[in-house]
Amino acid sequence: MEKNIKLKVLDSIGKIYEESKECKLQESFFSKMDNELSFLSEYFRTTKSQSFFISLVFALNYKGDTVDLNDLIEYFDCNPMKILEYSDDFNFLHSSGIFGKQKSRHRMKLAGANDQFTINEKISEAILQNEPMPEIHEDKITDIFELLEKLHNIGEQRDDNEISTRELFEQARELISVNLHFPLINKIDLLKLSIEDAYLYLYLIWKTISGSESTDIGRALEGIFDNATKRVNYMQKFLSGENILIKSNLIEIIEARFFNDTEMKLTDCSDNLLKECGINLFMNKKKKENVISPNDIPFRELIFSKSEMEQLFFLKDLLNDLKFKETQKRLSDKNLPKGVTALLHGAPGTGKTEIVKQIAKETGRELIKVEISQSKSMWFGESEKIIKRIFTDYKSFAKECDRTPILLFNEADAIISKRREVGNSSVAQTENAIQNIILEELENFEGILIATTNLANNLDTAFERRFLFKIQFQKPEISIRARIWKSKLPFLALQDCNLLAEKFDFSGGQIDNVLRKNEIHEIIHGEKVTLTKLIAFCSEETLVSNRVKIGFSKS
Repeated sequence: MEKNIKLKVLDSIGKIYEESKECKLQESFFSKMDNELSFLSEYFRTTKSQSFFISLVFALNYKGDTVDLNDLIEYFDCNPMKILEYSDDFNFLHSSGIFGKQKSRHRMKLAGANDQFTINEKISEAILQNEPMPEIHEDKITDIFELLEKLHNIGEQRDDNEISTRELFEQARELISVNLHFPLINKIDLLKLSIEDAYLYLYLIWKTISGSESTDIGRALEGIFDNATKRVNYMQKFLSGENILIKSNLIEIIEARFFNDTEMKLTDCSDNLLKECGINLFMNKKKKENVISPNDIPFRELIFSKSEMEQLFFLKDLLNDLKFKETQKRLSDKNLPKGVTALLHGAPGTGKTEIVKQIAKETGRELIKVEISQSKSMWFGESEKIIKRIFTDYKSFAKECDRTPILLFNEADAIISKRREVGNSSVAQTENAIQNIILEELENFEGILIATTNLANNLDTAFERRFLFKIQFQKPEISIRARIWKSKLPFLALQDCNLLAEKFDFSGGQIDNVLRKNEIHEIIHGEKVTLTKLIAFCSEETLVSNRVKIGFSKS
């Protein structure tokens, strides 16, 4: 390489830049610049017309700007149609990596109108360092996750209107075609999907890997399609089941009340396909906030009446894994529903929720605790969607567990009570819709569901046959209360426990409140409480009996 190659390249580029102003891209200009263009074509290893545009973009970039077609049209003072004759040159220069390309803010919906070009930095460095034209290699994608992220990123460019749907699919098609060595891409290529379906499928896979078990269909398609008609047509075929991704059981639809609420998720078939390709989607699934591991449940001794204990032991024995599997098989063989559903009902504070935790602990089952009061949304229609999602998430989670988990509907009064007259009440309509969803889900339920309620007398009759077990919890009688006092405060004499049990008609939850006050007293005063102090604590707990009456009383 000659020492003055840098000067020759810069000199040729400079002459072309000066002479091309207002050249109108006429043939006479190219003839005049033939020596410079021939030299640059040898250096850049490109055609003369490509070398010409390299020179102009290089020079204009050093003025501090990116270069778009409008800049060149104004500089050449040419007919806009004239420069479009060289569109293949611009495409080559971009695809080969000589030009970088981004979208301008004009956002004209015309092919190429938004493209802004910059010279590859490696080329400018080579020229300034007096080196030959460098080899331009696009950085190779090293793993499937990098590829999926890159596909998602170009989708975000489309969503931000930086590129068109056509450009999105062109780039996606190119990325897929050059990455068939990845097992997942190869398997998807063998499915012979359209680029629209292939991109949506890969988009959903990335969203799922990123932690979203389901994705809003409308929002996804809005980001992909820039044409409303095409978007709606695609959506309708998708929701009607005509789409190949639905027909092939790769994606399933999560139904919702409203058209624009519908979501999609990967099916078990897709899950297996991904596992075959070394991708495990739900590695962190058991870390959900509302999932309680049996190992995280502290042991608590619970004391109930003989009748209650018999029913609870029966339920616990049924949920022993071997007995549970044997029961489900026999019920299935006899075409009977194989799900286990139980309703624990009775007075507040009698241990309904805690016994479910203890059963989960003893049987080694994950516990999905759903606080129904928190699932009811103020927005009409949203509650139904939340309830539907609870069952969908439970089914998906159950497939990842070694043992069927327990779904606990805690304080389920609001959703299993008697139906209300709808009239003009949107609240009543929503609650009735929620009940319909739950009844429908319970009809074909195959897992373990336990609901707790304080208001069983208000239970809607439609739910009675849906619950296989209905266990009533009474306020503990005196002998049971005495045993609870003794188990909670073992330092108390038996006669003192009997005295507290006789004097105060407490539930286990109320006794726990007294116990907590006892613990606080010991911390603050450094001594155990006396029986007299315990009685005082109990008196404070019974607000109703101690309430001072206000107003006139009958004489």
